[in-house]
Amino acid sequence: MPVTTRMNRRGRRYLDRARAYGRAAGALASVGMVEDARPPFFMLIAHAMELGLKAVIAGGAVDDERLIIIGHDLPLCLRLASDGGLDLEPAGAEIETVLEALAMPHLAQTLRYPAYLSWPLPDPQAALNALEGLLSRVAHLLEAPPRSALN
Repeated sequence: MPVTTRMNRRGRRYLDRARAYGRAAGALASVGMVEDARPPFFMLIAHAMELGLKAVIAGGAVDDERLIIIGHDLPLCLRLASDGGLDLEPAGAEIETVLEALAMPHLAQTLRYPAYLSWPLPDPQAALNALEGLLSRVAHLLEAPPRSALN
């Protein structure tokens, strides 16, 4: 199997898992956002964003070990995914605003474990919208036919 096909398949697996986390966040939000559900909700959103960005990174010459080493650094994942061809426009500002708001709590894992959460969190609906926008752009990029070197 050609390397590009294997990498694209791996990217789609990351995207599928990102979508699963997004569906879980949506299900949690649909029953009402009680205060003690906020950290798990935003952990699901942040991790879905991370995996969505890693879906793009996985399409490059990056192995699974390197994807894990990148860790939970959302700004780094965004930069690497952008280097890999991800374009967030036209809603890039909204996506980046939510990503930036979740970056430190996700990196510090204060959304996953009982810890003092000192960072303000975005509006839950804005977070869901940003995630949907991000994942649709990732899907568009992964589903686009490869560009010829002559174009």
